[in-house]
Amino acid sequence: MRADLSGTFVEYDTFGSANNPCILLIMGLGGSLIAWREKFCEMLADHSFFVVRFDNRDAGLSKHWDELGAPPIMRRAVTHALLGRVCPRLTSPYTLGDMATDAFGLLDYLKIERAHLVGVSMGGMIAQTMALAKPERVASLCSMSSTTGARNLGDGELFVRLQLLKTPKSTSEEDRVAHSLNNLSVISHPAPLDDDTPEYVLNAIRRNPAKPDSFARQLNAVIAQPDRTPYLNSLTMPCIVIHGEGDRLVPLEHGEATVKAMGGEAKMVVVNGMGHVMMGTFYAQIVDEIVTNALREDVR
Repeated sequence: MRADLSGTFVEYDTFGSANNPCILLIMGLGGSLIAWREKFCEMLADHSFFVVRFDNRDAGLSKHWDELGAPPIMRRAVTHALLGRVCPRLTSPYTLGDMATDAFGLLDYLKIERAHLVGVSMGGMIAQTMALAKPERVASLCSMSSTTGARNLGDGELFVRLQLLKTPKSTSEEDRVAHSLNNLSVISHPAPLDDDTPEYVLNAIRRNPAKPDSFARQLNAVIAQPDRTPYLNSLTMPCIVIHGEGDRLVPLEHGEATVKAMGGEAKMVVVNGMGHVMMGTFYAQIVDEIVTNALREDVR
């Protein structure tokens, strides 16, 4: 389904009754909505939630901002983002704030005044940005495998960052699938890939155009993000931080820094055996934590 917003459009789909409280799922860098697997969405919906997943701008079937072209400093931006912690403040064709505006626009389109936000990786950064910008519209916040934007936190493993710098051998479907499977295997470590991951990757490749400039624009938005550390303690909605103890891309200390910045009654959940991405074996635990947080009374 497509939501036509002011100056853009967003692809989305839903699970459960629209009469139930909404959980908005926000995906990470380069991912499309189907990265929130149907089983996971259905498990959340079974707890009497209206679950909405969507493609961020420059991903999947949402608007790709091709008119913006490649970021003028794309090569330097990619190098700094994936190879070095010390990074100057960079300009970006759009920001995480713009991506947060897209998400609020989708909620407006669906006539949803307040939503429970669940964001993974870049999506966690967007969710934090939304909660800071319009806290009255955020019923609860779950930041997963994400960070505060602070520049003093440790980098992921060099091997992993180098792997993600690689490109497919060609733009053929076969090479793109092989490349994506290899990347997923690296960032899901120490957890093995689910048996149906090859089918999922094939479907994702067919939904997501081979547009490296789109990925670069999203990446530039991540690099240019502000440090939210000084502001996260102002959040009063129930907050939870979920992080894989084996995350080799965004190390656990990023999650620990996030929950520390939130302070108060924010909860930290370390998932043993999980890397940067969520495989099916972790669904039950993570769904339980998200639902429990969403149902908490405001204790902050």
